[in-house]
Amino acid sequence: MKLKLAILGISILSFTVGCEKKMDRIFEESPTERLNISIANVYSTLQANKDGWLVKYYPSKAMEFGGYTLFTKFTNSTDVVVEGDMTTLAAQTSTYAVIPGAGPILSFDTYNRIFHFFALPQYFNKEKEYQLPGFISDKAGIGASNEGMKGENDFLVTKVSSDSVVLEARRSYNKVVLLPIKSSEAGTILNAYRAAVAKFHPMGGYKFEVGTESINATFATAATKRALLIAGTSAPFAYRYTPTGLDFYTEYDIKGVKFKELKYVEPGGSYTKGYFTNEAGTVKLVPTT
Repeated sequence: MKLKLAILGISILSFTVGCEKKMDRIFEESPTERLNISIANVYSTLQANKDGWLVKYYPSKAMEFGGYTLFTKFTNSTDVVVEGDMTTLAAQTSTYAVIPGAGPILSFDTYNRIFHFFALPQYFNKEKEYQLPGFISDKAGIGASNEGMKGENDFLVTKVSSDSVVLEARRSYNKVVLLPIKSSEAGTILNAYRAAVAKFHPMGGYKFEVGTESINATFATAATKRALLIAGTSAPFAYRYTPTGLDFYTEYDIKGVKFKELKYVEPGGSYTKGYFTNEAGTVKLVPTT
């Protein structure tokens, strides 16, 4: 009996070892090698578009400060040039790196006056030397004294291709999307976005119109005017200004009507300040002041 059990054990062991020898490797490279390949791909993709990238950036997890359009050029493997729709400040150059982590991490690793304004605590962003021309010039600054606008420096790269690069902020988990700027629009796109801010930002109040209902909206942060609150909701509707109107962080719902983008319609009839509407025309965001 013992002999039979011993023979059976040897047979099972031999079968297991034989199967292991026949198993193919799923990846040809080691995990470290695969990560290094991913990092190299991020570097090459960011630098490949010589006209740069449009960046949809929302600094705070709570969305109270809304969204901003940044324009970046990764000119080589160390330098990045940044401009923004919210300021007339000239392009600012700093450095970046793509480093290993849970995946490739895009790190803006030296101070850039435009990009890092969002990460400055209010203790600093209230000071004149840190403020951006045309944006938050109040001596009181913006945000909590130790947080400011809650921006970040490091972002996990979750997708990289020639048509888009998608990042995830390390603390807030906010989605940051980079879109390639076309050569045909490279010379005009920044001014087009700044013109949109100049046109839409002065509007001082809004109401939503859905069917026969009118719903007043207030700014989550009056200084930035890029996120709206309505009665009965705690999460703001956060958006960026665009040349055609408002582009929201995600799809929002009001009274059962969903929308992600609202395009501006010039003044006419009773809408003396114009209005923003979705493609179906089922919701309107109407300036009141």
